[in-house]
Amino acid sequence: MIHRFKYRQRWADARLLARLMLEDVPDWPAGTLLLPIPLHPHRLRERGYNQAALLTRHLARTMQLPSSLTALQREHDTPQQQGLSRQERQRNLKGAFRVDSSQVAGRCVVLVDDVMTTGSTLDTASRALLRAGARQVEGWVLARAL
Repeated sequence: MIHRFKYRQRWADARLLARLMLEDVPDWPAGTLLLPIPLHPHRLRERGYNQAALLTRHLARTMQLPSSLTALQREHDTPQQQGLSRQERQRNLKGAFRVDSSQVAGRCVVLVDDVMTTGSTLDTASRALLRAGARQVEGWVLARAL
């Protein structure tokens, strides 16, 4: 189901998958900002949607928390991460994210992604958010690849 959601434009699956994610979500302070891991605009045009953004929208609506599609942007059109080693992923993501500090400064931020493999994407994005003034950053993922 996750593969279908990620690669076959199964938007309808987003609501169900977000509900499954909520089963293990802790309570967060009011005003916590939910951010999807962004796709570069080129990749977004190719794929037609950002699965992390779909999950974020449903999570934010259900939890009644704000979300933003603009606070975290992918600065570089990095090659696809699938099949890369941990070191290759880290190198691939260096300087990949730009943050609008006016949206994240002093806030608790939750990064939402569909699948985590090595954690490099979440780590790189988290570091960028913390440098921009986020008070706390946590990652929520639908699944973790083995």
